Amino acid sequence: MSTTVIIGNKTFEIPDPGEKPGWGEDTTDYLIAIAEALSTVQGPNDILQSSATLANNVSSPTAVAGFSFSTADVLAINCEFFVTRVFDSGSSVITESGNIIGSFDGSVFTVSVDSEGDSGVTFDITNTGQITYVSSDLTNHVSSTIVFKGATIDQTS
Repeated sequence: MSTTVIIGNKTFEIPDPGEKPGWGEDTTDYLIAIAEALSTVQGPNDILQSSATLANNVSSPTAVAGFSFSTADVLAINCEFFVTRVFDSGSSVITESGNIIGSFDGSVFTVSVDSEGDSGVTFDITNTGQITYVSSDLTNHVSSTIVFKGATIDQTS
């Protein structure tokens, strides 16, 4: 007796506990299919949803903590972000959401940003893969935060 498991368009017969040996190939194929399926969900250089604090009135490009990519591995990025800025003693809030799309040619990392809203924060990337920002000066600034995640296309071996 065995259990039928389907991953994508592949079907596997997985032995039930206590079943006699002779099923190693099916189990190995099954485990490889799981690994392949999971690699399409999260790549090794992807950034899971994270957040960072942004400062007010930043005039020179400053690193966004935790928002960087390895230039040794990454060819392209596709990131989502959401910025919240609170000011006027907390009574006013502005937000911006968008995408940062970029590519690395081996020496230069370039990005384009497409967004909705205007938080007064501008994003770029260094040639070492670090996302940076500058921000406007909000009178009576209370806090600024970014929530972000990023998917990558990586070099293959």
